[in-house]
Amino acid sequence: MSVVVRNPDGKILVMCKGADSIILPLLHKESKNVEKTIKTLEAFSKEGLRTLLIAEKEISEDQYNQWNLKY
Repeated sequence: MSVVVRNPDGKILVMCKGADSIILPLLHKESKNVEKTIKTLEAFSKEGLRTLLIAEKEISEDQYNQWNLKY
């Protein structure tokens, strides 16, 4: 599930929630939190817990306008 929002600073964000198996491959591998997130998810999994991840990306006004015209 995804939403497009404009925050109070005027930035446009695409926010997405989903299973780790879907979200993790979409993340930038250079992100400082990816390895820590994977380790945390593994720990939760060993406890039998289910998880969802939330990711966001800032998009430009032009990208938003193209999306808005289509949808």
